[in-house]
Formats: sequence, C-alpha cells, structure tokens
Amino acid sequence: MRDLFYRPVCDRRGEFLPWVNALANRSGAYVIRAQSSRRTLYVGESHTGNLAKTVKRHFYPWRDDPEHRHNVYDRRTVEVAIRLTPPTTAVGAQDNLIRRLDPRDNELVPVERPF
Repeated sequence: MRDLFYRPVCDRRGEFLPWVNALANRSGAYVIRAQSSRRTLYVGESHTGNLAKTVKRHFYPWRDDPEHRHNVYDRRTVEVAIRLTPPTTAVGAQDNLIRRLDPRDNELVPVERPF
C-alpha cells in the first residue's frame, strides 16, 4: 500500500498553500490529521472533480444550512494527505483509508462481505 504524504494546508498567515488550490478539477480521497499528535481526525473524498473545494470546506463553518453539518478544523493545527484517484474509485479509496486509519470523526464504514 502506498504511504501517505502529509503536509500543512496553510502558510503562517493562514492562507491556503498553492498545492491545495492545485487540487481543483481533481478527484480522490484525503486525510486530515492533527499535527501535534498525528491522530487521524477525518477521511473524506471527492468524486466530482471538486477536491480542492471539498478539502477547504473543512476549514470554514457552514452557517446557512444546518442539515449539511461537517467537521471544522483549525487549518494551523492540522495537516492533510491526498490520494488522487479516478472519480470512479474515490469512494472506495476513502472507505479503505477509513478502515485502515480509524479516524476520530468518521462514522464506521462496514466491511463488504460477499454473499
């Protein structure tokens, strides 16, 4: 299995780094973890070519739609790893990472069993 490469998402001023913006029009899975403890906090995916936007949403609260709650993290205290995939395999990559990393803030992903 390929190793994940974690890196900060922002500079000292809190601005997103260029590598985050370069995820526009890409699909794949991502892992957010605490820098200090290296504890995996959340694993997500984008299969619609909106990986940059999907990652960034975890650093802004949504105030206008309470039904679409999500975890919000301090961009200065976390680091993110990306696994780029074709759109058709992003969800599977996310599910595999959830099972492997046991993130604090994800719901349990059931293991698929053949009939």
